Amino acid sequence: MLQDKKSPFRAYNLRKWAQAISLAIFLVLLVYADPFTSRNVPADAFLRLSPLSALGTSIASRELISQYWPAVILVLATVVMGRFFCGWVCPFGTTIDLTDKLFKRQREKERRLYDGRRIKYYLLAFLLLSLFISRQMIGWFDPLSLATNTYTILVHPYLVTLLGGFFNFLQGIPILGGLASPAHGFSNQVLFVLREPFFHNHTAFLIVFLAIISAGIVYRRYWCRNLCPLGAIFALGSIGAYFQRRVRKGCQVCGICQKECRMGCITEGGKSTLAGECILCMDCQELCPSGAIRFRGPWLPKLQEVDLSRRGLITACFSSVAMVPALRFNFPQKLGKGHQMIRPPGALEEGEFLARCVRCGECMRVCKTNGLHPTLLEAGLEGAWTPRLIPRIGHCDYTCTLCSNVCPSEAIRPVELPVKQRLAIGKARIDQSRCIPWVGYAGLPELARGWKDVNCGVCEEVCPVPTKAIHFNTYVDEQGREIRRPFVREEVCNGCGFCEYACPVMGRAAILVEGVQPQVPVESSYEGYKIKQVFPERVGAWEVKVRPIAYTGESGLYEYIDGGAEPYLSYSFQQVAVAEYRHNDMRILVEIWQFGSTDDAFGVYTKDREGSELVLGDHASIHENYLWIWKGRYYIRLEPGSPAVRLSEVGAIAEAIIDRLPPGRSLPPELLRYLPKEGLLHERIQFFHKKIILDNIQISDEFIEENVFGLGDETDVVVAEYILASGEPPTKLMVVKYPTEEEARKAREGYVRLRLSLGESLKEPFYTVLCFKDKGGRYNTVLSKGRYLVACFLASDCLLVEDYTKVVGDKLPD
Repeated sequence: MLQDKKSPFRAYNLRKWAQAISLAIFLVLLVYADPFTSRNVPADAFLRLSPLSALGTSIASRELISQYWPAVILVLATVVMGRFFCGWVCPFGTTIDLTDKLFKRQREKERRLYDGRRIKYYLLAFLLLSLFISRQMIGWFDPLSLATNTYTILVHPYLVTLLGGFFNFLQGIPILGGLASPAHGFSNQVLFVLREPFFHNHTAFLIVFLAIISAGIVYRRYWCRNLCPLGAIFALGSIGAYFQRRVRKGCQVCGICQKECRMGCITEGGKSTLAGECILCMDCQELCPSGAIRFRGPWLPKLQEVDLSRRGLITACFSSVAMVPALRFNFPQKLGKGHQMIRPPGALEEGEFLARCVRCGECMRVCKTNGLHPTLLEAGLEGAWTPRLIPRIGHCDYTCTLCSNVCPSEAIRPVELPVKQRLAIGKARIDQSRCIPWVGYAGLPELARGWKDVNCGVCEEVCPVPTKAIHFNTYVDEQGREIRRPFVREEVCNGCGFCEYACPVMGRAAILVEGVQPQVPVESSYEGYKIKQVFPERVGAWEVKVRPIAYTGESGLYEYIDGGAEPYLSYSFQQVAVAEYRHNDMRILVEIWQFGSTDDAFGVYTKDREGSELVLGDHASIHENYLWIWKGRYYIRLEPGSPAVRLSEVGAIAEAIIDRLPPGRSLPPELLRYLPKEGLLHERIQFFHKKIILDNIQISDEFIEENVFGLGDETDVVVAEYILASGEPPTKLMVVKYPTEEEARKAREGYVRLRLSLGESLKEPFYTVLCFKDKGGRYNTVLSKGRYLVACFLASDCLLVEDYTKVVGDKLPD
């Protein structure tokens, strides 16, 4: 009996309606991804349907990605219902159906070409094997990722641009011009255009897309037949499905169905079907003149297997292996032009990010500022088509987390807004050769002859960080004219790129942002921001005439101390704020240094101080009215500009500053507890970590070039001077704490070799103390105990120095 072809509810019509509705839903979710995501509607719903991406990201990341649970349901449905997704739901398949209509006449010419449908199975094997031995490439071939990119990178921007040009043209036409502007506004609302979209490397994807659809000249649905690896998964899963193409008795073997099959899966004049290749499009059932085709019922389907060769599978496996060096070759880096990509906020560490990212472009579509763009080779071949921020085009909105909420593979982790605002995705740096105030400052002699305002400050104005990540170092000439030179406070910069986007310098911006990997939180309540507020505006008759200046981080310190910053950077330096107090013609320079720990602030204090001790702060020293103070994580230095400044005036300013610092009292570093009290010169104690400080302490008549004690960031060192006997020169005693016992033992062995290489004689050991006599008749000792090393230098009395060394060793913990 013939089917009723007048019924609007026949399967053929239902399939067409399903395709139209699926494509419409896909486009609505894509175009309105911003408001949907803001309302917790999953705009990435279609992307979560892909079992190919689910399998790829789970294997590559060695973790089950729970967001892909819809893909599991789809696979189970395929096992029962067949390969329906490709013919009824897939937006990329529907797009190809539409473009195939353009090449209908060209396809009418008969062509005998290689049957490449087996290629998709080889490609699937290639992609799956690559997950174990190299990187994830599935995102380049997943049709759902390709569909998202097609409409995000190409269709939507091109349509917006064309409509914009069309309405601009209409505005020049009388009568129509008045209607063009509201019509343009309406079209922008319908297409949800916040700003005209544009994407870097869109030409590359246009070439790929045109190549895919141009294959329709040869066959309908060429991509789906021969290349789609997702189709290969559905084909394998649908072989035993209930809904399959069946041919009843009465088939006239007319061949109409075989000729018109969009997948080319019908053989034997219509009697047989290639296993797993039918997408249930219902074309054959609609066209069959005898009504002999059904997709369910008691008739058994006649299936032919797709011929897969062992050689093809082996070739796919070897190709995966061969791709490893190519994928990991970073072209820009090899050419010396590579730099860290700025990834979206919440992006995983680079290796894990590349393993998870399915190159779908959803994050780029949802970016409010159009700042996210696809890479081509900027991050190497393995990073092709992954998202990166280009701040010069669009910055990362400080109040937006959309990109982290639409990522189907969690390559960009969902982050709450407060967390995102504190997450550093990059760090800004200023190009002083292009920055307007810095260029003006560099030409100061010429500028002084014909003064003009070279101040800018746009980057500081737009910086969204509440504490401002950009501040100014202000130069003031004798006439009070200022040049406000911007600098970046790296510790609070989150790399959003707004400064680079807004920079008024033409061409390449004068402030550039480079990516940070891994992304780390910035300091949420950075105490250093308030450090300039510690200076009281007036203390008695003394007042601050020029507002305080803060120098932050390594670059800031180099600017403040040209050539002398390294010793301070060997501690956990954060920033130094400088102010000058004036009264009549007298001046007092005040510096407040901030460090990452109280121990390091104490260390710098011990490095700089001179004179006698004073009861102020946690510890203080004074010499000729110069004042050095240690207070918690702060080190304060006051330097009078002339001898006329009285000690009481310096002390009053110091006390006013200390009152504004965090309260409480700090203890000196732990190592000081092990120092013997007898004979100790308290004002001659120094605490540090690195050899650069030890190089300025005489422990030998010859300079020791080698880092024989193995000092570094993780070592704590204290050096103190002792008077062992009346009338004798001071002896230096050093205690070092190492991270491990092995490091302490190696340091002891290295020091012994050094002393022996200098021709010194080793005396009989005193317990565990080794004592050496140098050529000048002085004695040097060393012992190690657990993670500690003790050494004394340049002593006049062997027995006394051995005894002091042993006393310290006995105090040390086991």
